[in-house]
Amino acid sequence: MRNKKDQAFGEFDLIEQMTGSVRIFSKNLRTGIGDDCAVIAGSEAYDLLLTSDLIIEKVHFDRRWFLPEQIGGKAFLGSLSDIAAMGGLPEFALVSLAVPVSVAGKEAEALYRGIRKAAEQFEVTLAGGDLSRSDGGILVDIMHLGRVEKDRAVLRSGARPGDRIFVSGTLGESALGLHALQSDHKVEGADLFIRRQRLPEPRIGLGRILGSERLASAMIDLSDGLSSDLGHLCKSSGVGARVRLRDLPVSKTYQKVCMALSVEPMSNLLHGGEDYELLFTVRPGDLMRLSQASLPVPVVEVGEILPVSEGLSVEFPDGGSGELSSGGYDHFRIQDRI
Repeated sequence: MRNKKDQAFGEFDLIEQMTGSVRIFSKNLRTGIGDDCAVIAGSEAYDLLLTSDLIIEKVHFDRRWFLPEQIGGKAFLGSLSDIAAMGGLPEFALVSLAVPVSVAGKEAEALYRGIRKAAEQFEVTLAGGDLSRSDGGILVDIMHLGRVEKDRAVLRSGARPGDRIFVSGTLGESALGLHALQSDHKVEGADLFIRRQRLPEPRIGLGRILGSERLASAMIDLSDGLSSDLGHLCKSSGVGARVRLRDLPVSKTYQKVCMALSVEPMSNLLHGGEDYELLFTVRPGDLMRLSQASLPVPVVEVGEILPVSEGLSVEFPDGGSGELSSGGYDHFRIQDRI
């Protein structure tokens, strides 16, 4: 049984403990541990982006609700979101699979077919990887190599007080889709949200514009939930933030499906993960340029960056406010994603 100290120790505490004394041996590392991708000096024109991500059966997905091809697609597309968050363009991927003997035939082929289709969608070259037997469930580990114009990578650390906070698309959909899959009954209108859970949409095109046009001062993808990911960005930038609940973008059927599934709408918006939308900050002087930009996905202003002394807060529709605590996904809290 875990004690209270164990319960408070989370995923990012462990990362800090493991990496706090990591030595840097290469002068080519521009940005290392602590951002969506590592930034490595490349040519005179470009820097390289390097990231890896893994998904594990019974942690990130359940085969009761995912076909093998969907598992492969989800793994590849979700991991591409890290490249999008840096304003980069993906080029190569290394794919490592561990599968039980029971799925080593046609199911494994279908899983890789999902990866291949996702790679073709974004013109990413599958350049290698590894394959192993698993005595447990399926594991998919993907490493992406991308590029970004020299000194144009958008980091988490660039936000300053006065910057406005924006998010792309609509929020809470993937987490609501997971609730729908876990439900014992079919809910009208839930198909949209289930699709978002099974097949993410990395915002590569949007990230490229925000980075190349220097519109975003800081950026992160929403993988663990708005409350957690905004907290990561603010910690890296040394700032606070206030988010307006009334401005968080939702689809037309969101409230109806939440009610049918007995899901609290605002909590799901703030803490639900795997939307893979982009959260970014914009300097006041760049707001006009952003409004005039031709963007592939709608973006909405949802808050403002504050001095670090103000902390993280949320403004309720009635005008009241409260602390915005991190309630997003953390692998080492006592919680379940699937």
